[in-house]
Amino acid sequence: MDKLEKFFAENRESFDDAEPVEGHFSRFQEKLDMEPGSERFAKNRMFLLKIAAVIIVLLTVSVFVFDFTAGRLTKAFKGEQAGAAISTEMQEAINYYDKSASSKLGQIDQLACCGQDTRKIHTMAGKEMNDLDANSAELQKALSENPGNERIQNAIIRNHQMKDEVMKQVVKQMKRK
Repeated sequence: MDKLEKFFAENRESFDDAEPVEGHFSRFQEKLDMEPGSERFAKNRMFLLKIAAVIIVLLTVSVFVFDFTAGRLTKAFKGEQAGAAISTEMQEAINYYDKSASSKLGQIDQLACCGQDTRKIHTMAGKEMNDLDANSAELQKALSENPGNERIQNAIIRNHQMKDEVMKQVVKQMKRK
C-alpha cells in the first residue's frame, strides 16, 4: 500500500482534474447509443411500468369493491339478526355483558402469567366462555324460531349475565392465588 500511496502523492496534479476533456459527455452518449440493446431495455422498462400501473389500479378497484360488498353483506347479516326478534334494548344488554366479560377475560390473561394454578383457571375460564357462547347461540336459534318469546329472551340475557359472573369469579380466584 505504501507504493500506491506514494504514486498518488507524486502524481496528485494528474488526478485533480475537476472537469473531463471537452466533448467527453457527447462521446460517451454516442457510445451508449451505439450499444446494442440499450434502446430495447428502455422500451421494456416502460412496458413493465405500464403493466405495474395497471395491476395497481386493478388491485385498488378490487379492494374497494370487496370492501363495499363486505359492508353490504355485514349490514344485511345484522339486519337478519335484528329481524330475528332481538330488540335493540336486548342487543344493548347482550353487548354490555359481553364487553364486561371480555374485559374480565383480559384481566385473567394478565393474571395468568405466573403459576400452574392460574394457567388451569385461565383454561377453565376459556372453556366456560365457549360453553356459554354455545348456549347463547342455541338460545338465539330458538328465539328466531319463536320470535317475541319473552322466556327465551330472558334466558339469553341471563346467559350473558352468567358469562359475566363466571369471569368475575375467576378473576377473584386468580387474585386470591
